[in-house]
Amino acid sequence: MKKLVLTTISVAFALLMFIGNAQAQKKYVNKAQIWAESGEKLDTALGAVKYAETQEKTADWAKTYYVKGLVYNAIAESENEEFKKLSDEPLIEAFNSFKKAYTMDGGKAYEGAMDVKFVTLSGAFIQNAVNAYNEQDYETAFKNFKTSLEVKKMPVFENEVDTAIIFNTAITAQRTEKYDEAIKYYKKAIELGYGEGDTYALLADCYKSKGDNETYLSTLKEGFERYPANQSLLGGIINYYLLEAENSEGAFKYIEVARQGDPDNPQFYSAEAHLYNKIGEYDKAIEKYKEAIELDPELFEAQYNLGVIFFNEGVELSDSANMITDNAKYEAAKKKADEKFAESLPYIEKAHELNPEDQMIMQTLKTLYYRLKMDEKYEEISAKME
Repeated sequence: MKKLVLTTISVAFALLMFIGNAQAQKKYVNKAQIWAESGEKLDTALGAVKYAETQEKTADWAKTYYVKGLVYNAIAESENEEFKKLSDEPLIEAFNSFKKAYTMDGGKAYEGAMDVKFVTLSGAFIQNAVNAYNEQDYETAFKNFKTSLEVKKMPVFENEVDTAIIFNTAITAQRTEKYDEAIKYYKKAIELGYGEGDTYALLADCYKSKGDNETYLSTLKEGFERYPANQSLLGGIINYYLLEAENSEGAFKYIEVARQGDPDNPQFYSAEAHLYNKIGEYDKAIEKYKEAIELDPELFEAQYNLGVIFFNEGVELSDSANMITDNAKYEAAKKKADEKFAESLPYIEKAHELNPEDQMIMQTLKTLYYRLKMDEKYEEISAKME
């Protein structure tokens, strides 16, 4: 009988010890909650919840993570500089803690309070992202935009979709060269119809940055089929054929498509002239550059490139003249070369007016003035180059 009584007392003592240990461990969490809600002793509060995470009775307790979220949220809102040093990303830590508590057994008891926090956090992440973006801290902006989208997945938002934030997340991912992330968000924006052709153009740029020219071009074409009025897409296709693929047939085709949609756009005439120049059809190039200039006399590339065509013709004629030994024939050939240099001059001068700091243009002008014996102009441009 005595043995039975002793055993019963031992069991009761063990139970009291068990309850005592559990209560002691939970006390850390409860104290941390008081400090978080008052904004005091946040360093101690953070230590308490981190300790609770390691303890058997509180590691799987939903309240541990709910309170951890409160502590990090309080750190984010604190004006105490010492508390601010406790975490680089307190709001992200707060959200991750609330999210974990939300899905744990017992988390339902804190759902209402956490739903309120999620609504507040969503706005805070977006504001932090905008502030960081304006300061050109694109890494921080990306993290905050991305986390704001994660917050919007919580049940309180009832599947609300913020297309502008999806797009901004893609933009900041691209700015930080996270091209795979950017592609994922741009595709989502396209799926939701946000940004129309411009989103396709940005998506294509991501593929180009990854070195995937095939998908770059196919994305531009897909976007152009859906948004044929978008000039970024069309310009991208034309430039690809002009500058990278060396596919004159493809380039001419899309230039014609472009002109049909916007017949008075000087850029299309200039692009066509560039293509003719590239394949050696200089007369047609000259014609198209002149049409571009007629539409827009301030179009730098048309003025400069047309001047270069005439200048290069003058150089070729001059080189040929220098091979002639007969003086009369030499003078006649030299005169033709000078005529080409003179034809080049007004276009190069206009290019200099439009881009007055370009050293190459000034050197070309210096050569022309010397060749055409324009001594005063020669001295003027020489002084400017010093």
